[in-house]
Amino acid sequence: MWYGLADCNNFFVSCERVFRPDLEGKPVVVLSNNDGCIVARSNEAKALGIPMGLPYFKLKEYDVKNEVTAFSSNYVLYGDLSQRIMSVIRQKMGSIMPYSIDESFYITFDDASLAVEKARELSAYLRKAIGVPVSIGLARTKTLAKVACKFVKKYPGYRGACVIATDEQRRKALEMTKIEDIWGVGRRTLGTYQKMGIKTALELADYDGERIQKIFNISGLRTWQELNGMDVIENSARDTHKSICTSRSFADMLSDKNELRVMVANFAAKCAYKLRMQQTVAASVTVFVCSNRFHLELPQYYNSYTVTLNMPASSDIEIVKAAGQALDMVYKQGIQYKKAGVIVTNIESDKAVQQPLWGVDVRKRDKMDAVSKVLDNLNVTEGIGKVQLGAQRLCKAKTQSNENKDNSDALKGNKNEAAGRNSFETNLRREHISGLYTTNWNEIIKVVIK
Repeated sequence: MWYGLADCNNFFVSCERVFRPDLEGKPVVVLSNNDGCIVARSNEAKALGIPMGLPYFKLKEYDVKNEVTAFSSNYVLYGDLSQRIMSVIRQKMGSIMPYSIDESFYITFDDASLAVEKARELSAYLRKAIGVPVSIGLARTKTLAKVACKFVKKYPGYRGACVIATDEQRRKALEMTKIEDIWGVGRRTLGTYQKMGIKTALELADYDGERIQKIFNISGLRTWQELNGMDVIENSARDTHKSICTSRSFADMLSDKNELRVMVANFAAKCAYKLRMQQTVAASVTVFVCSNRFHLELPQYYNSYTVTLNMPASSDIEIVKAAGQALDMVYKQGIQYKKAGVIVTNIESDKAVQQPLWGVDVRKRDKMDAVSKVLDNLNVTEGIGKVQLGAQRLCKAKTQSNENKDNSDALKGNKNEAAGRNSFETNLRREHISGLYTTNWNEIIKVVIK
């Protein structure tokens, strides 16, 4: 049995290039929320020495010739392309084990040469059908498959896939792999490994296993075992989160409670959606708010409050309502708020929820769950953010001229709320945002034939 790891190359950048083929071979970066820092770089941008996490305003120090193209993060587009890629892998390889938005494991029982051949065919098909380059690593363990995948990204001669089949190949690959590049070695443990004189994956694999377990507990032992060809990581998708947090720093500071309430409602709805996607419910909803710590001349404030539900839930209505109650407890007038967020905790499976003896109308709860399912279906078929709760939109009195302007914007297909943008995004600075080419009819690419 072989594990295959399909990993998209520079995923966010590759998604942007799908619809901007003129940027192939040119330096491209993708920015974080509010266009703050660089979170993704093309190989060409890396070659310019642009580091990950570089603040956007410092990019000009590296981009002397003004040749770098920057995009605001477009997670709706990235998520849709990710689903398409995972669907193709599932169709070609059977069951898959998604690891992240751009990575997925799969299992194959073919011999090594046939497994590599099929992996190369899959990589080529994804490049042609979706437009995103995908590297595939194959090995007897997931950790070694990760190692193999890095070689594919680094050396084009592998033609999309690499297999670590023999012990000789394993030792050679580990010898060429730095300790910080091993799956399972994080910032907290890296320093300890380096103090122990371990600089490569091979040095870790050759180290005494009992000593590794004593220092790094079971997680370190599993990494050591996987590097030595022992398959010990369970074949399952990632564990459900113990908590889910959705938060944002605002492009402009907010002081109005109604505006803040809209943002919190959107955060809460996002958390509820994530709960439903992993088939769980949460019993606690926490809201936190904070002022701008970089403006010391303004009053500084931070506070949080947790609302405990009578019965764990995942419906938008219940989670948003609880978040609104929590906001009422932490809001303080006169504060310029820079950031807010919602955290849901005490998460459990939705298959066996304990019903309290009193305080819950089960029939009403079932109706709210049904409403959430309808919202999910409509947002899939009609576009994300197309249907929302009233609490997720800020209602202001409009003049007739304003209404006409909104209608005009919608007809022009501008990239704003009138054109179908989710109001969840309205307080984010996204000056370089690309279109929702695959999920919004108003933003589909238009081809003009002359």
